Amino acid sequence: MSLRWFLPIALAIIALSFWVAPPQGMMSGFAITMAIGGVLMLLGNTIPGLNRIGGGVILAILMPAVLFKYGLIPEHVATVVGDFYRLSSFGEFIVAALIVGSILGMDRSLLMAAGSRIILPIIGTIVLCFAIFGVIGQLTGYGVGRMMFYVVGPVLGGGIAAGAMPISELIAANTDQTAEAALTQLVPAVVVANLVCIGAAGTLAWVGRKRPNLFRNFNGEGNLTNVKAGFAKIPVGQKVDPSDAVRSTVIGLFLAGFLLMLANTLSSLMPAVHGYVFLILICALWKIFLPMPEFLVQSVDMWFRLVASAFIPAVIVAVSFVAIDIDQILTLINDPIYMISTIAVVIVALLAAGFIGWLVRLNFIESSISAGLGLADIGSSGDLAVLSAANRIELLPFLSISSRIGGGLVVLTLSALAPFFL
Repeated sequence: MSLRWFLPIALAIIALSFWVAPPQGMMSGFAITMAIGGVLMLLGNTIPGLNRIGGGVILAILMPAVLFKYGLIPEHVATVVGDFYRLSSFGEFIVAALIVGSILGMDRSLLMAAGSRIILPIIGTIVLCFAIFGVIGQLTGYGVGRMMFYVVGPVLGGGIAAGAMPISELIAANTDQTAEAALTQLVPAVVVANLVCIGAAGTLAWVGRKRPNLFRNFNGEGNLTNVKAGFAKIPVGQKVDPSDAVRSTVIGLFLAGFLLMLANTLSSLMPAVHGYVFLILICALWKIFLPMPEFLVQSVDMWFRLVASAFIPAVIVAVSFVAIDIDQILTLINDPIYMISTIAVVIVALLAAGFIGWLVRLNFIESSISAGLGLADIGSSGDLAVLSAANRIELLPFLSISSRIGGGLVVLTLSALAPFFL
């Protein structure tokens, strides 16, 4: 919708929900969260300065909780949103769409060609970060499990919807803590790491300009590798007929539902493994080893794009109401070990991805940004903010691989570690 239509309608929804208690159910829940989320994303992505650090996502995850805490949002609004989120399993609905769409909808040739190189620094970065900070957690008395699940995991997990939310479910499944309580403790790491990623990207770009030849293959000026062959071009989106778009979206929803049910069934047979882990494995194996008709690729991609554009702001707002405790966030921000470790994870990820990528003939700066900062930022909006700061927007497909595939690997890793450290 154009702003001249969206803003009046969104503001009217907000005003009506504040004035009269809206009826419970999906329609009110969708309308309220989409309106508040859309307005906050618009504000955050428009305000100068804030728009360069993923401000839309930051406002959407923090502002509803802040306003509700200080009595600026009526209790009945929070109740309607909370009931909608819990009773409809809205978070599961979003995460399933993101996992299925991001993996199955990715261009296979790009995944195979780029993945053969970029996957090495991604895996190496994940392994090094978990190992280094697990040891730090043990030595400082902070705890190995707490360091890995509440700091390293959310930083490298690919954002809130696709990273922190599944991780909170893993924590809830292995402890007596609720997913909502766990999520409150994960959000500060995600937000702080995103800010550090943007600053680090700008710093790398500045160093690249000042010392472009610091060492061999240090600065590729936007090229991940100097090797001409072996990488697919960025796929160019094609216009889709409206009737085909509707058909594709419905098929994508249907397929995501089937795969989630299959994953949850496997999880019920093997309770130690979370359903999201099976979902990631099923999608990855299907994409790599089995033929997939083009109409299914288009369908899951269309469904992913719909959810990412329309419902991620909504689910982030819902999470803010349901799971974000501002007092606890302030306590965590004032915890020096937590904050220093969060910042340090980003720096270690950047350096590890850069040097491991350099060893497999990738350019240091581009590998640092693609595999390191792509893992540690807040997801799609974080990718764009990081690349804008680095002036390397052409690396977007590779950051997408890091966020999607790398984030999935982080969840898989934590699932394997949960029985031993939680």
